[in-house]
Amino acid sequence: MFDFVRSHNRVLQVMLGIVIIPVFGFVGLSSYLQPNEAAVPVASVDGHDITHADWDAQRRQDIDQIRSRSPQIDLKLLDTPEAQRRSLDAIVRDRVLLAAVNRENLAVSDERISHEYLTNAEFEQLRAMPKATRDAVLAQQGLSGNALLENIGRQLARNQAQQGVAISGFMPASSLKASTDAWFDQRDIQWQHFDTKDYAAAIQPTDAQVEAYYKAHAADFVAPEQAKIEYLVLDAPALQSQVKADPTLVQEYYKNNAKLYTTPEERSASYILAKVAPNASAADVAKAKALAESELAEVRKNPAGFSDTAKKIPQDNGPLEGGDLDFMRKGALGVPALDNALFSMKPGDISDVIRIDSGFQIVKLTGVRGGAVKSFDEVKGQIEDQLKTQEAQKLFTADADKFSNTVYEQADSLDPAAKAFQLTKQTATVTRQAAPGATGPLASQKLLADVFASDAIKGKHNTEAVESGPSQLVSARVVEYTAQHTRPLAEVHDQVVDAVRKAQALANAKKDGDARVAAAKADPALALPLTATVSRIPDRSGAAPTPREVTMAALKADLSKGPTVVGVALPDGSYAAVRVLKSTPHVPDANEAAQAKDAFTNAYEDAEAQAVYDSLKVRYKVKMDDARIAAVTSQASSAPN
Repeated sequence: MFDFVRSHNRVLQVMLGIVIIPVFGFVGLSSYLQPNEAAVPVASVDGHDITHADWDAQRRQDIDQIRSRSPQIDLKLLDTPEAQRRSLDAIVRDRVLLAAVNRENLAVSDERISHEYLTNAEFEQLRAMPKATRDAVLAQQGLSGNALLENIGRQLARNQAQQGVAISGFMPASSLKASTDAWFDQRDIQWQHFDTKDYAAAIQPTDAQVEAYYKAHAADFVAPEQAKIEYLVLDAPALQSQVKADPTLVQEYYKNNAKLYTTPEERSASYILAKVAPNASAADVAKAKALAESELAEVRKNPAGFSDTAKKIPQDNGPLEGGDLDFMRKGALGVPALDNALFSMKPGDISDVIRIDSGFQIVKLTGVRGGAVKSFDEVKGQIEDQLKTQEAQKLFTADADKFSNTVYEQADSLDPAAKAFQLTKQTATVTRQAAPGATGPLASQKLLADVFASDAIKGKHNTEAVESGPSQLVSARVVEYTAQHTRPLAEVHDQVVDAVRKAQALANAKKDGDARVAAAKADPALALPLTATVSRIPDRSGAAPTPREVTMAALKADLSKGPTVVGVALPDGSYAAVRVLKSTPHVPDANEAAQAKDAFTNAYEDAEAQAVYDSLKVRYKVKMDDARIAAVTSQASSAPN
């Protein structure tokens, strides 16, 4: 069974993406660890340690997975204590399930692994790749077919270790009814919105209030340390302008690589198939062949009617099958005999009877497209750019050490390196952490760390040449340094005024809101101006939406003693007074009820699966060194911005 899968051994590109692609240019846990700390354990499972190094590796893998989905994400969002702890928890979970697999002798059959490959929708694009492409993709990731299959098996075994209870989970009818009733519950409400915007317009802070707020909140107006720098980048694009493409080499490249500029030929066909079952007897095979030969004789009498004849064959599991084959490249069918026939015919030709695994087939070639070679003039510029890029890469390799030595040995200026390598100095203003959306050298934390080193700031010396990307070196020099400082009131006056106005508006909105809540509680007849019927089900009526916080507060309100009044703080600082009048349950239709049952059952099974995992953690003696974990994550949270 593995033979077939091994011939398609590119299956786990998606599944194993998080474990095979390294991260470059990100500050992970290793930024906070000394070399001798890498082997220090932070947790253990079944007597086996999880070290700082293990944790750091997992962080890099997790971050790379996120960056592959969202390349523009701010890396600082991924370097939080919470994100680091999730990575450690992921290692612990994996080790617990691995211990369960090993201790409980869980195994996955070859057939199950093959089935996962053949049916999992995640692998659909991979299955569609030609074999050569699949093999190349795997090779780029350092994977072999056997390693791929082993990883599939391990993942399925881990799933077995945890999912036994969940898969067979049964949600009690009483729990299902309670969940369904709560989900479809509707509440009739009256409410009043105390919007801070309405208050802010009328507030005019005095100079004394502005000054007092500024002094009390000075930390909100701190400007981070920053440096104005000039820098040089040595990479292939920077050197490409120094390279010229030799016309003779351009011509030779075109002649030697004509296939690169040839549109792949594709062919379409109509077919008739006399079917043969896999276990057919010799007599049945002979009967099918005779049927195919009879059909061939008929269609050759009227070649123009081949397609119509093929389409009119009933698709009722009879002895014949017919239809059209869309445009395809050679090899796409995976049937050599059929490929050879199709790609040796002329449009309109009808083949002889072709023996294939599923029977005896006749094809008519209905279309040919592609196969044209682009002219030299069409691709000349493309070839020139490609050759110049190759030469620039060679030049970079030859110049890299010289560049590093020049910026180091002549550390008082970048001018000698700029002149020697014909580079243009660039300028920027940077802080210790890369700006959101920064790319290239200015996203390199190593470069920024060197820029803010004492020698660069005080001595105004060039930084060492830093590898800021693949085949890219950069050196910078601080032109002007500004230490972290509290910005003067005059500079931030408008911001302070806005902050005072917002704070007073928020306080006034809450004060009036609390007063209205108290009044509504004291007087049941006091009507609030807005009315709504709220529920957890999204409202598609087009009416103005009720804030989610108001909705959830209303649904959680205790109506056992009749209508009630609550105050609700909203995310923007506004406030709401809400009178919850009554519950009017929505009776779900059959489709809604079925969807709710599936959702609640899945949630119930997830909870049971978590309970299984928690019990496995106890069984396999999970231990966490909370003090060491806290020390590492706290360093991440206190890293300079």
